[in-house]
Amino acid sequence: MNKKFIVLMMALMIVGLMAGSAAASDWEAVGGLAITNVTLDKWNSTIDDLNTLVASDFQGLIATSNIEEMDNIDRVPMIYVGAKRSLNDKWTANIQYERIFGSVETKFDSAVGSGSAEIDVVLNGLSFLADYELNEKWSLGGGISFYKGTKDKSFEGQAFATSGLVDKEVDLDAVSYRMGVDYTRSFAENWNFNAGLDYLYLEMDDEEEGNVYSNGFSYTAGLAYSF
Repeated sequence: MNKKFIVLMMALMIVGLMAGSAAASDWEAVGGLAITNVTLDKWNSTIDDLNTLVASDFQGLIATSNIEEMDNIDRVPMIYVGAKRSLNDKWTANIQYERIFGSVETKFDSAVGSGSAEIDVVLNGLSFLADYELNEKWSLGGGISFYKGTKDKSFEGQAFATSGLVDKEVDLDAVSYRMGVDYTRSFAENWNFNAGLDYLYLEMDDEEEGNVYSNGFSYTAGLAYSF
């Protein structure tokens, strides 16, 4: 199914629910940070190949004590801002903008000069979420998110140029699904702190490497302001 159509349908459903809940008029502005564990095996295999290239194929050109290997990607940060509204005394709907980002890098010194390689990833997207309140502090929730972004690969140094590696920007499309538990605690008038633990599954279309999959737990902390 076309992703744009899914986004439109989800947005219309939530707007309709909000419009139909005359008794629920409270809005909250939300924002915070999440750290998500990922299993990007296909990307990490590429990173391992690049580390092998630097450590082995460039042998003789590089002072081995001056190699800084590129780390595998095992967790990524995400920042988010959004708006939440009560639908009734148990359910709330949340639409939020999310930005996932991160970079990894390798450096070395060689007989033909220093060299470095970097992979920088950015995803921007919208999430459509719903929560069911268990009690005053705890709730269960989940939803779906859609992202677009880029993977920038940059190489500096004659050794990389000789190997045919050049700078490249790759388009990314992704969708993720999550479900988990949230904790909320008020600390001032109209303000509350919230934390969450979600299980997040992500499918990504990388125009260079094909389908990339990930799953893992996401740890969230943020603030909300009630209007």
